[in-house]
Amino acid sequence: MITGPGRMQATYTSGELDPLLIDRTSLKYFGSGAKHMENVQVHPQGGFSLRAGTRDAGGLPADAQRMAVFNASNGASYDLIFAPGILEIWGEAGKVTSIEIPYGADELSLTNFAQQLDTLLIFHGDVQTRRLKRFLVSGEWELDLLPWENIPSYDYGGDYDNAVAAVWELELVGVSADSVFQLTISGDETRSMTYVDLATAAADIKTAILELPTVVEGISVEESGSNKIVITFSGKGNEGDGWAVSGTVINKSDAAIVSYKTTVGVAPGEAVISDERGWPRCGAFVQQRLLPGGLKSLPNNWLASMTGNYWNFDDRLDEANGSFQVPMDVPGGEAVERIVAGRNVLIFTTEGEYWLSDRAISKTTAPVHVKSSSHGCKPGVPIVENEGAAIFVHGSGGVISEFRYTDVDGNFVALPISILASHMFSDICDQALRRARLSTDANVLAVVEAEGDMRLGHLLREQDVTAFTRTTTAGDFKAVICNGRNELTSIVERAGAGGVRRRLERFEPGLLLDDAVDVVLDEPDTVISGLELHEGQEVWALADGDVFGPCTVEGGAIEVPRAVSTATVGRWTPPKVETLPPPREVGPGIVVKRKARIHSVWLSLIDTTSVAISSNGGKVYDIDLQHFGIPADVAELDMGFTGVIALRGFTGYADEPTVTITQTRPGRLTVRSITIEADL
Repeated sequence: MITGPGRMQATYTSGELDPLLIDRTSLKYFGSGAKHMENVQVHPQGGFSLRAGTRDAGGLPADAQRMAVFNASNGASYDLIFAPGILEIWGEAGKVTSIEIPYGADELSLTNFAQQLDTLLIFHGDVQTRRLKRFLVSGEWELDLLPWENIPSYDYGGDYDNAVAAVWELELVGVSADSVFQLTISGDETRSMTYVDLATAAADIKTAILELPTVVEGISVEESGSNKIVITFSGKGNEGDGWAVSGTVINKSDAAIVSYKTTVGVAPGEAVISDERGWPRCGAFVQQRLLPGGLKSLPNNWLASMTGNYWNFDDRLDEANGSFQVPMDVPGGEAVERIVAGRNVLIFTTEGEYWLSDRAISKTTAPVHVKSSSHGCKPGVPIVENEGAAIFVHGSGGVISEFRYTDVDGNFVALPISILASHMFSDICDQALRRARLSTDANVLAVVEAEGDMRLGHLLREQDVTAFTRTTTAGDFKAVICNGRNELTSIVERAGAGGVRRRLERFEPGLLLDDAVDVVLDEPDTVISGLELHEGQEVWALADGDVFGPCTVEGGAIEVPRAVSTATVGRWTPPKVETLPPPREVGPGIVVKRKARIHSVWLSLIDTTSVAISSNGGKVYDIDLQHFGIPADVAELDMGFTGVIALRGFTGYADEPTVTITQTRPGRLTVRSITIEADL
């Protein structure tokens, strides 16, 4: 029976809060946050439980550093593991193949990817774009150069001699003396002219064309045959193929001027992308086009291929489906880092976030870049989609925002989602989003920092859930992805008897250990062998429903107290959840600041097999759940406790008293709520 009024912290849907918020009791997040949350996942309904453990999938190159996902058209999903000079392709059952790649460590940290069906493109500004293909029938893999076709030219200021003048031919049909005619040059009409003879007409046409503001000196107009005139758009300033010529006889209905292009004009310059000028740093497949952007020598430019022809960038077609190049109106030094296909096409640069106001990508309509914010995105960190928003990392590397369209503003808005846990982020190097597995789950954003730390963000926008927690293990996280099977997969660096190694590990719901391996014994035995992976390390074993450990692996084996037939062996890092100190208000705007003591705690648990507690920064007490109804003759993991546990008599005073929930041994743990009673 509760002897006094208690204070309940029941939701934890705001996750771990920044230390600056500890005294902000008036904020709505105070009642749903914690001082520290480690190795747990937050439930949108309230409470928390253990995070998923990781299962070892296999060894990787010692310098493996980058990951990508390849979702094949037949539904299969593959994990791509990049190390300097080598690409490993992993399926659900193990490694499929390895392919040599021309990327070093520095290049891999800045590569970007784009996939369409069974083709994945690898972008980097210093390396010619590669194309990874999987052949559906044979299952073979191939890496080759992206076959760029008809790359447009650009004048980089060099001394070029490759210009080709556009040539148009006019045929005068039924034109005779006193015929009055007029030409239209690329939409501009010339003055009217009276036909005398072919030579005079050629001279008059040249004079009339030069009177137009769009044409400069250097063109030639000559007669050809008995009724034809040839116009050559030569001369500096007239280069290229941007000319259209037509003619009309004004005063005679039985006469006409027929025009046709005989030579396609080519502007002087060089290929806009090449080994000399560099390559795009990113790209995206949008509306049956390939949109590469962030060209090495023109970082604020992006291209659009022809519709339905992803590799063809021939800009001579003037129709809506033609290819074109777009320079963004941005200050110098701003580079396109990401192009994302969403509600609208989104363009993220090193300095800001933009979106195209017109959803259709068309050559006949100039794209309008609408700037939304000026954060810039961090190079090399993927942008992921969550509930219609693009989640990106600011250029500073320490803030995560979602880029979302709002009807209220009529604009895309960048809203920071990591602001309440800003102390947990400093140098983000990778992120991935795992979709909710059940209708009652939240999406999970996995964030990896350069120092090897991982954070998990639990996101459910409709329920106002944004909760970040820490993920720790006996090693460092290097990269993370979520594949087509909705599995979070990571490169983890761990110490072993043979030195530091990197492994591919997959998060598995319900698994209590990390770097876990399964062992099946031919006959029940107390010795569990086949553990060379963990040689010299401290491990725990989950065997036949019981928990054994900690044990040190020697000679690839451990010994447990009783004979077992199956076991899961791995490393274990305990969870830790520390509550916020209770509020000290005794009246409106009046608080009491003195040492206080939490003396009673009520834990509401669900299916829990291991739980420990400390209060006021004191000793950690393991709670013997058998005293609360768990049978002693049932395997430890076969029976979980559900109910409320009352714990009293905690001693010690503290300036900011808190309750810490943890474990002293592996086991299931789900906390529905914590209620405290304190002397304040």
